[in-house]
Amino acid sequence: MQISEFPDLPQVLRQATMRALTAQHEGRLFEADRLFHQIAVKRPLHPLLAHTASGFRLLKGDYAGAWALAERRLELPYYTHRPFAHMDAPMWDGSPMPDGRLLIFCDLGLGDTILLARFLPWVQARVGGLAMQVNTGTAAFWHHRLPDAEISGINDPPPACTARINMFCLPRLFGATAENMPPPGYIHSRADERAHWRARLSGDIKVGLSWQGNPDHVRDFERSIPFDRLRVILDDPVLRDAGVRFFSLQLHQGRTDAADAIAAGEIEDLTPGIMARDPLEASAALIDELDLVIAVDSALANLAGAMNRPFWLPTYKVPDWRWRNYPSLDFAAPLPSPWYGSARVFACCERQVWEPVVADMHKNLRDVATRPGAV
Repeated sequence: MQISEFPDLPQVLRQATMRALTAQHEGRLFEADRLFHQIAVKRPLHPLLAHTASGFRLLKGDYAGAWALAERRLELPYYTHRPFAHMDAPMWDGSPMPDGRLLIFCDLGLGDTILLARFLPWVQARVGGLAMQVNTGTAAFWHHRLPDAEISGINDPPPACTARINMFCLPRLFGATAENMPPPGYIHSRADERAHWRARLSGDIKVGLSWQGNPDHVRDFERSIPFDRLRVILDDPVLRDAGVRFFSLQLHQGRTDAADAIAAGEIEDLTPGIMARDPLEASAALIDELDLVIAVDSALANLAGAMNRPFWLPTYKVPDWRWRNYPSLDFAAPLPSPWYGSARVFACCERQVWEPVVADMHKNLRDVATRPGAV
């Protein structure tokens, strides 16, 4: 959902929102806070602008304010055009339903579904039965982890239920804050899948790489790293002699960028094997079997975080709220995100300038290679 998709937005609000987002992305957080506040008090408040402002509230750790603003997204066409929005069943208010059946609709991307799966045990403790409509192609993965739930895709007809809820509404219902949210470590890989991949992997220090996120994401131009920037790491004889081996976990877009490095033996391409199996299940097993994952802001990074496995996140200047928080609004004083404690963030100092980020990761990888346990 992008501002350009809503021509009904008044030009003055469109410009104000773009100024606020620019200030946020450039690290001028006090200015961004002032501009987002001005937007949020405008009446009527457009639901897209409310949703956009909620992201900044999360970035600064204002969870209650963020969840309230985020609810307005349900007024957008993306939601109102879906059959789920027109069901007779009421929206769940979080009350116990020991004899009722709740339907959860995974309304955002796969990374968000993985992020918010931490709340599912709390949900199950309050309802008698559970159904979920999940991101396309992931039903088998979730069915293995929720064997008693009815799992279907988001484009399938909604199943019968007593009440329903969008998944991104769960943090508001539970009053989630940095202090009380369920910790990571709530997703586990399958033992049989780990055994399959363990036989495929070699090296004393095994590092998985993913450099390209969803190209349709509005910020993909500064979330994804051009693969050629990483070659200096892959072709390092010091790392190679120390037993570091690199494995491509890159699915779909960006995969062909590594063709030359694969041919040169700098990185092994695991993608065909991943795609021949359940890709999400295979990715989870590989995250457990690898010593380290380096992934840009993507579903893979969310999965590593949800599993509480060590991973490095090369990312843009002001990372998304799930990776860092700025409660003081001081760009120089970020706090680790409460969502994913195992993430190590390598953020750009200048937007889209990746060379210092790669150099920092390169240096740290050499430290890992010479000091076991340094990941």
